[in-house]
Amino acid sequence: MAKVYIFSVLALAGAIGCGSSTTTAQAKTFNVTLAVANETPPCAQAGATATGTAMVTISADNTSIAVNATYSGLSGPAVAAHIHYGTPAAAGPVVLPFSAPLTSPVSETLTAANYVAATGAPTDFPTFVTALRAGGAGYINFHTAACGPGEIRAEIQ
Repeated sequence: MAKVYIFSVLALAGAIGCGSSTTTAQAKTFNVTLAVANETPPCAQAGATATGTAMVTISADNTSIAVNATYSGLSGPAVAAHIHYGTPAAAGPVVLPFSAPLTSPVSETLTAANYVAATGAPTDFPTFVTALRAGGAGYINFHTAACGPGEIRAEIQ
């Protein structure tokens, strides 16, 4: 009887140990707050109450980046919006421009077809997405006529 019991335990342990373990990639979401103070440098002509929020989601398979953003209080209509490659300490090149209209709320799904391989940025979309997924490699901002370099900004991290 003891032999049967030990054999059963060993068989069960072997079955559990031999089971396959798969890791499923998951989407990565960043919820960020856009603010005048985050611009490098901040725009003196920015709206006194300019602010915004964005949800930036990298798909599980790294083939798209969905952006859902809202803003209010800008000094005027948004004339450009995009994702830049770069760190919080400096302005970086635009790599994913948003399409018009740019009235709030703004929803974009960006793919390799939208990617601009700007000087100083990763050479392709997959490399950029890998860096962005790690956090701290990009930011989103909105520009107005009064604040050409950008009025509100949020680091994607």
